[in-house]
Amino acid sequence: MVNRFNPVLWAGVFVFSIVLSGCAARQVDMRQVPVQQGKEAGPAPDSERIIPVKNYVQKPMPAVKRVITDRELRNIERKDPNLYYRKCLEILARFNGKDKEYIRADIKRRRPLLVPRDFAGQEDWTPLPATLCGVERIPKLILVVKDISFLGWYEHGHLVGSTYACIGKLKTWTKRGTYRVKAKDPDHISTYLNAYGEPALMPMALHIYGRVWIHAGDVNGRNCSHGCINVPIFTADTVYNWADIGTVVLITESMKDLGRDISASLSKHGKKKAKPAKARQGGAEKNAPQKSVPRQALEKTGS
Repeated sequence: MVNRFNPVLWAGVFVFSIVLSGCAARQVDMRQVPVQQGKEAGPAPDSERIIPVKNYVQKPMPAVKRVITDRELRNIERKDPNLYYRKCLEILARFNGKDKEYIRADIKRRRPLLVPRDFAGQEDWTPLPATLCGVERIPKLILVVKDISFLGWYEHGHLVGSTYACIGKLKTWTKRGTYRVKAKDPDHISTYLNAYGEPALMPMALHIYGRVWIHAGDVNGRNCSHGCINVPIFTADTVYNWADIGTVVLITESMKDLGRDISASLSKHGKKKAKPAKARQGGAEKNAPQKSVPRQALEKTGS
């Protein structure tokens, strides 16, 4: 039988309760605990933004190099009225990087050309990417890829249009880099002479750097200028009216260099405001007499 009162047992219980009450943590209202303030890892400022390098790959060309005849083009037109003869020539021009009259000359001389396997749906074929990552903040951008001699114009990173073009005969004549349109001149005249010994016309010209302009010109191959970027006449008007003074111009060596060039330099241009530059007025070149010359007299080699 256990004793109802054990002094030793109750003394132990008393001591244990005292110890327990001294070690127990008080209940704390967590809403009253001050939070240690620190710098939040928010988005980095524009000056510290690092655009990840995206690897752009050149699109495969859906074409084969072979001889094509006028008769074959006429047969295509008969089968599909939307692919009329002139439209087929324009498609061949995009694939081969030269104007339609040179395409016709090659057809007549039975020279091999890059011919699409199927002409249908190739009217707007382009080797350029439909979107550019990292330039979404740039309202307007002109891209020139040297090794394929193609030019595209983008709005907030989305391709609006593109065209074949020609650049400098030597690799260093059209310099890789990031520029801005410095001036616009609808009736610019080159300091170089054309095939007729007269100052070459450079209509619808956008000044990029030094003596290099983007302008309408004779495109008889991918490398046909002294450094200027010549675009077909029927496209030059669109590009000229679309571009503004201050529009960013990126010239890259190849598609594999495009992502690195964007990451290296275009983020800076995205946060800078364009400094308006006054179009050149007066001067010997501006006031040179305008002569009516054949299309072949257009500037073949840049300004």
